[in-house]
Amino acid sequence: MAGRPAKQGIDYFPIDVGFFTDVKVRKISRACGASSTSILICLLCNIYKDDGYYILWDEDLPFVIADTVGVSEGAVKEVLLKALQVEFFSREMYDKYNILTSNGIQKRFFLATYQRKETSIIKDYLINCANNPIDCTNNSINHADNEQSKVKVNRKNIKPKENSTNVEQKKAGQAKKLAAAKAATLSRKKDFGKNLVPYMEKYGKEMIRAFFDYWSEMNKSETKMRFEKQPTWEVAKRLATWANKEKFNGRNKNADTSFSGPFNTTNEEDGTNADSAGIKELINVVRIG
Repeated sequence: MAGRPAKQGIDYFPIDVGFFTDVKVRKISRACGASSTSILICLLCNIYKDDGYYILWDEDLPFVIADTVGVSEGAVKEVLLKALQVEFFSREMYDKYNILTSNGIQKRFFLATYQRKETSIIKDYLINCANNPIDCTNNSINHADNEQSKVKVNRKNIKPKENSTNVEQKKAGQAKKLAAAKAATLSRKKDFGKNLVPYMEKYGKEMIRAFFDYWSEMNKSETKMRFEKQPTWEVAKRLATWANKEKFNGRNKNADTSFSGPFNTTNEEDGTNADSAGIKELINVVRIG
């Protein structure tokens, strides 16, 4: 007596609480109307119910979805086009094989079926072999008649889903590291400014200030300055090159040698030279930036 055919799809699938606030879903909803979210969920239900990780987009599918949700077939097709545009479904897989799938859909399906001994898949339909919890390069894969193969689930590749507490702890840790990195950058910025003070008499306050402003510019994360990205760096040579460029452009680099303002090296309170006191915290170099 023939055995009962193995079930391919799954009976339920997880849906994130942030589904309706996801940027892709919001773009689709804005472009195609409020019913578009019902169409998307209906498509997902059919994907997970049948083959589990993809569905073939044929002539019948728009009718099935439209009839289930209570919209027109044209509305279903409109949602599909927008979903492909924003990569809710993989555009590459749709263009190559006329199927609807995504990296997230495949991950959820294989995680839901990891206890099965065998899962029937079409290897060409897998978006990212490395991200799927199956051994795509396993020599024991038994190739069937056409493209379809039966593969054994590799449980080692399955990672448990992190709970919200762990996620928040990770975020807090990352924020703490970033804050420390920013503070370290500000400290290096002060040191960079201090290294420029001895050259003010030669080049003038205005040029040193412009040089400092340019080379101390930070990246978006505020963890590195422009000069730190250079493969080589010698302050004296860089200043000489900068001065030559200003001279070529007709600028008077020694127009102001009084060193007043942010780069003033004289203590305003008692008139003494600030070099002996660490240049008075680089004359509040933070204000320079």
